[in-house]
Parts: sequence; structure tokens; C-alpha cells
Amino acid sequence: MTDYSENNTKKRKPVPVYPDDLPSRLKTRPDSSGRNAGREAAGRGSAAGNAQSGNTGKVRQQTGAGSRNTAEGRQKTAQGGRNRSAAKAAVSNGNTGTREKNRPETVTLGGRGIAGGGSRNAENRERRSAIRESEAFRRISGLVPRKQRFRKGKKKAYFYDLLTRIFLGAVAVIFVLNLVVPSREFSADENRNLAQRPKLSLSSLGSGDFFRDFNSYESDQFIGRDMWMNLRSLGTAILGNRESSNVFFGKNGYLLSKPVVPDAKTVSGTEAAINAFAGRHSDLKMNFLMVPDAASILTDKLPSNAPVEDQISDIRGFENGLDSRIGIVDAIGVMQKNKEQKIYYKTDHHWTSLGAYEVFLGAANQLGIDTPITENSIYTVSDSFQGTLASRSGRHTSRDSIEIYQPDGTDVEYYVTYPDTGEKSTSMFVSEKLKEKDQYQVFFGGNHPLVEIRTTANNGRNLLVFKDSYANSFMQFLYPYFQNIIMVDPRYYYDDIETAITSYGITDVLFLYSADTLLLDTNLTDTLNASSVSDSADSKETGTKGTESVNSSSVSSSSLEAVSTSSAGNAVISSSAAG
Repeated sequence: MTDYSENNTKKRKPVPVYPDDLPSRLKTRPDSSGRNAGREAAGRGSAAGNAQSGNTGKVRQQTGAGSRNTAEGRQKTAQGGRNRSAAKAAVSNGNTGTREKNRPETVTLGGRGIAGGGSRNAENRERRSAIRESEAFRRISGLVPRKQRFRKGKKKAYFYDLLTRIFLGAVAVIFVLNLVVPSREFSADENRNLAQRPKLSLSSLGSGDFFRDFNSYESDQFIGRDMWMNLRSLGTAILGNRESSNVFFGKNGYLLSKPVVPDAKTVSGTEAAINAFAGRHSDLKMNFLMVPDAASILTDKLPSNAPVEDQISDIRGFENGLDSRIGIVDAIGVMQKNKEQKIYYKTDHHWTSLGAYEVFLGAANQLGIDTPITENSIYTVSDSFQGTLASRSGRHTSRDSIEIYQPDGTDVEYYVTYPDTGEKSTSMFVSEKLKEKDQYQVFFGGNHPLVEIRTTANNGRNLLVFKDSYANSFMQFLYPYFQNIIMVDPRYYYDDIETAITSYGITDVLFLYSADTLLLDTNLTDTLNASSVSDSADSKETGTKGTESVNSSSVSSSSLEAVSTSSAGNAVISSSAAG
């Protein structure tokens, strides 16, 4: 039972009484407990009348702000107060039983304690009924809305129910979008081909390949994949981590890709395929050039104690396993010698044009170039490049510049043919790609299955280059020394390579790869192991497409356009089609 006597510390605050004719603008809003104090006060004023106005302040406080309106109520309340005083005195003297004996029975009415027995229940109900029927109560109820109250448990249940609805709705939306949005083939942010939907078959189900491939497909094609990866990387950077998505946050704004761990089976298969290819074509001059990534050369830019694979040893081991007839270009030594220069981009995994140029000078003799050109006109075509490492890591604090080289002192001209699209151009630089995210594609517009570069050198040397994207920026230094350069990217090339070698009259072969690609990729092995005899006439036609008169005639210089320069000193890259 609730005790509201003078000895009880939990006393209710006095509630003001409003007359019936009080203007609505002066009436109060619901109090903090959620009940309308004005509504109860008005009811008490209407039911009690003038009898309540004669109550003293002490009696009103003890009985709940004047709610004891009858003479009988006041007498019982006073008696209860005297009894409690006596009980308090008894307790102080150690007589605790007296307090319990003299404690009067209380009745709870609307949150108030009222002294008295059960006979008060009928009077209380009549009083409440009178309050609800009073005009003041109706007036106040119409003006002041009743505040809804929630218990703590109900609030939690409502909150959890809302979270569940939001979560299930988001899952449903993402599921539908993954079904509707078409699959992407390539990710510019990650610079790789994305997994495609696998075909269902009994053999793939039995071996488990279907489920593994489907898992990769769902991961690569998940809606908003690039956005989620960027958010994850951003959160990682905010937490102070030194690495995100296999990208180290290096010193001086460098982003360094973590070197890959070689797959022993892949490495062994690639070495065997190259050696077998060299054995079948012992009449061709072959060279091998594997470029280490920035983390293996710019070790001083790495975070302290960063766990990095020893890629230098991996490259040396691969080179030692090659046939002795294959010449080795020491790219590692050249890059280490020039590590203080800007030989790698800060935000991209490629080497810069300067890095490619330094390796070209070091490889010239090995490639059969006696007097390499050392004077070049250098043009900066972009100073806002943010490459694949910036996209993967979500860190965009640095920007790179892209430079192209135009060899001086040579009158050799060229044009480029892309057999996969049928396009021809008088420049290996594609200016439109500078407007896209991956500006490194300014070199040849990106990767293609096969690219032909025909020059006016007319020296009978035809070079076949097995390559990845590192070779794209290397060709600007090679073209003056070969009559034809044929670039093959085994990741996209599906024709018979033996037919191409015969059709183009190949005299030299160069394997030019980054270590991160070659140590994990199996496409070169598949291309080199392809049969030299094709039963398909279509395959033969494709292999010889665009090769008419490759060796029998030279390119006319009058049909070519030279790269012109603007007054600001930047290169104006032409990409007009040749007939």
C-alpha cells in the first residue's frame, strides 16, 4: 500500500486546481508521468466545491493536493497522521511492533494513498465518475492530447521489431537487384576480369566445382561491390590499420601492393611450357623479362615490419628454371639501381614510363639493339591519375602524373591495328582514356588479345611479345627497332599461336610480364601448349587476319600522322583511322 502521510518521503507534488471557466490557453499540458494534471485538478474542483477551498495547505499536501474533500476524509487523514507520529516515536524507542500495529490501511486511488477502509471505494468511484462528467474535464480533454506511455519492455520490443523489418527489407532489395542487374566482365578498380555465372552440369556438381565457381561469381558480381570495398577500406584506414585489401599504406603517399605468393604448380607448368616452346622454335631469338612490383624494390616505403613475400627470390628461382637458350633481362638490378627515381606510380600497380625506359636501356643489348635512343621528348598527359591501388585501398590522398615519350633523332613512323575490333590508328596513345577512371589505358586503350604495330623500319625484324599490361608502356621505346611488333595477351587470346608465328614471319620473341601476373597465371601455359595444327578454317583465317604483306612491303610514311605537340608542351594524341 502506498503511504502519503507526512512521515512518508515519497510525497506527491501539489496539483493546481483549475476553475471551470479558465481559458484553455492557461491550462497545462500532460506532466512527465503521462497523466493530465489539469484534467484531474479540474475534476476535483468541480466535485469538491467550496468545501475543498477551506482545507489547509498541510492537509492538501498529505492527502494528494486537496483530494480529500469531505469532512470524514479530513478527520481520518488527521487520525492517520497522528497514528504515524506515534509509530515513529515508538520506533525511535525500539518498539517496532507499535508502528506496524498503528499503521492504518490505505487504498490506492489513481496513484494516491487514501486512509480508510473498503467503504471508501464507492465514494471514490462516484468522485471519479463526477470528474469525468464535469464540463472542465471535457474542455481540457479536448485541448490537451493524452500522452502515450510505453513501458521499458515494450520499447525494446518495438525497437527490435523495427530493426528486423529494416534488415529483412534490405536483404530482399539486395536479392532482387542481384537478379536484375547484369553481370560485369571487368573491374577497373581491381584491374581484373570478374567471375561469370558457371554452367550447371552433373560433373561440376559431383566434383564440387560448380559451388566453388558460383561462390566466386556471387562475390564478384555482388551489387555495389566496388562501393562496399571502398567503405570497408575507408573504415580500415580510419581505425589506423596499415593495410587494406592487400595494399600497404606506405610512406610519402605510396600505396604498395602486397606481393603474391607463387603457386608452385602454376610456376612449374609455366616454366615447362616456355622451355618446350623454346625447344620447338630454336631458330627464334628469345628473351625473358619479369618486372618485380614496387613493394619488392621500394622497401624503404613499406610500413615498419610489414610482412612481404620475398618476390626477388621468386623471380630469380623462375629465371633459373628456364632453358639456357632464353636470354634473361635483369629488370631487378635496373629497378634497384634507379629506386630513388619515380619508377613506380604511387597509386597504381604499374611501373611508370620512366621505369620502363630505364629497363629498356638496360635490356637494349640483350634485345639486339646496338645504339638505343637516349634523347626523348617527354609529355605529361595527365596529373590527376589515381590508379588501381587507390581504388582497392579506398585511400585517395595522392595523385600521379602520366608521361609519354617520343624518341628524338629517328624518322621511323608507325601505325597500330587492333584485329579484334578492326580499328587502325596512327598512334599507340588513346587520349579518350584520359577521361576515364583507369588513365593507364592511354597506352593502346588497354589490353587486347592481339595488337599489330607496323613501322617504316623495314629491317626484317618481327617481334612477338607475350605480355600483360606492363608491356603497354614499354612499346613506345621498342618500335623504332623492329619492322613489326605483334603483342599477344594470353589472357584474351584463343587462336593458334603457331599459325600466328608463321603468318607474321616472327624472328624475335619477348616474354614481358609483371611478377604478380606470371607467378599465378595459367593462360600463358595454355597458349604455348596449343596445337600447332588447327583443324578449323576459321581459326586459320583469324590467325592471319590483318597480316597481308607484313614482310613483303614496308609502311608508307605518307599514310601516317605524327604526334603533334601543343603550345603548352603537352602531347596531343591523334587516333585517326587509317584506311
